[in-house]
Amino acid sequence: MHNPTGSPYKNRMQRDATMKISVIGTGYVGIISAVGLANLGHSVTCIDVDKEKIAKVNKGMPPIYEAGLQEQLQSALSSGKLVGKTDYASISDADLVLICVGTPSLEDGSMDMKFVRAAAAQVAKNLSGKFTVIAVRSTVVPGTTEQIVGGTIKSISGKITGEGFGLAMVPEFLKEGSALEDFNSPQRIIIGCNDEKTRALLEQLHSRLNCPKFFTGIKTAEMIKYASNSFLAAKISFANEIASMCEKMGIDIDDVMDGVGMDSRIGNKFLVAGCGFGGSCFPKDVKALMYAANVLGVRPILLNSVMEVNKKQQAKLVGMLASHMDVQGKTVALLGLAFKEGTDDVRESPALIAIERLLAAGAKVRAYDPAAMQNMGKIFPQIQYAQSWAECLKGADAALLISAWKEFYKPAQEYKKALGNAPFFDARRILDAHQAKKAGLQYYCIGRGEK
Repeated sequence: MHNPTGSPYKNRMQRDATMKISVIGTGYVGIISAVGLANLGHSVTCIDVDKEKIAKVNKGMPPIYEAGLQEQLQSALSSGKLVGKTDYASISDADLVLICVGTPSLEDGSMDMKFVRAAAAQVAKNLSGKFTVIAVRSTVVPGTTEQIVGGTIKSISGKITGEGFGLAMVPEFLKEGSALEDFNSPQRIIIGCNDEKTRALLEQLHSRLNCPKFFTGIKTAEMIKYASNSFLAAKISFANEIASMCEKMGIDIDDVMDGVGMDSRIGNKFLVAGCGFGGSCFPKDVKALMYAANVLGVRPILLNSVMEVNKKQQAKLVGMLASHMDVQGKTVALLGLAFKEGTDDVRESPALIAIERLLAAGAKVRAYDPAAMQNMGKIFPQIQYAQSWAECLKGADAALLISAWKEFYKPAQEYKKALGNAPFFDARRILDAHQAKKAGLQYYCIGRGEK
């Protein structure tokens, strides 16, 4: 099935023909995929059992924050190309069904498959006589699409895979903060399927996206997603481990990784030291791959180390603060609550650890984030939330910068004016250390040694 170059079947279907698509799940992957496909001209139905989410979608209010998403959602709605539903009836007339439901981690690192099973069951109950392709976009371990999704559909519907319905894995590679751009201008599209009808339809679906298309088997496509995310996570942990050495040797980690990244075999992406990785993908995916390795009897030594380094790195900024002062009774300002800039996602954010440890140490926490305060407020309603970065810093005894939103890139003099003699601990190195020193700011950052 492996063929990255193209399919002899693609001319059987009109290149620019549009499809009827049902997208199950309106989380990050689901809503981005639905809006992106609708704006490519396809007729898309978003399906979610959460009535409040669907009501918001139909009003043009996306369930997540992503730059440009609200405008593109409203455009898709006004064109009549997208609608939200809480029932699964649209599946009976669909050419393609995308399963984009959540796969949260369980305590042992494995994935909770209840949403995937439920989606597959609903697909099976609503299939009609037409050939419909069911493609999984959720990140699932190798074997899941065929065994759980395909198996559930076959057992309930009585249809045969490849004849009564098509089955595929089309992993997403959407970066939070630039997800729409990644959908519209992907670096590559991986398509895992085992029959030519399914391949032809998915090739047609992606024909307007100008990038390499890599066709392979379903289990291989599932593993490509895990291997990709785990390798990127490994690069981050590698950079952070080197940064810890640089701090003790008076070396600037930025200079080191700039030089390392010039090697074309390595590249400069994800070699940025900071407070570790978070979000909905890397931590969950690495843990799931570790669990799968252990089940197979393989010791995931490298992946264990990746997660151990990350765990230490996420707590590092608070550790730096604790080495400078006793925070009991002190007001500590946090700039940035999302795990990275450009998103409202606080899952696995270093800010969670920072707030938890600061509160446990008796500190008063005041925080500001352009998009993530509502989500963090559900977890920590007891802390104070400011309306601007300046309000957050005013009168603080110390400040921690967690995520590097553009509005935080201010001259060092502005931070000095806001903080006075209070120290500023920077996990993202948004300031130039020499300019900070010149401004008289007490400035400390991860990955830059004192010279």
